Amino acid sequence: MGPAELLNRHSFLIFGGLALLGLAAFLLLRRAGWIGWGLWALILVALVVFWLSMRARPSQTFASQAEIEAALRSGQPVLVYWFSNY
Repeated sequence: MGPAELLNRHSFLIFGGLALLGLAAFLLLRRAGWIGWGLWALILVALVVFWLSMRARPSQTFASQAEIEAALRSGQPVLVYWFSNY
């Protein structure tokens, strides 16, 4: 994995972490009280929750035509694509 791919895959974590480090440095230099650090912790928790809720999940694979038809009838959005080496 090259640096561009690493940055592309983990850009939210990298830039969010850098922003939090910058904010932490600012809070340290200003000798902020518990309100400032509480806000920093709240932003950290919000970023972690957002990342956990929005990350990609493994997709379901279908072994037969009947499973595909059942998924289509389930009422959930379904994306089916066919792959062939020929």
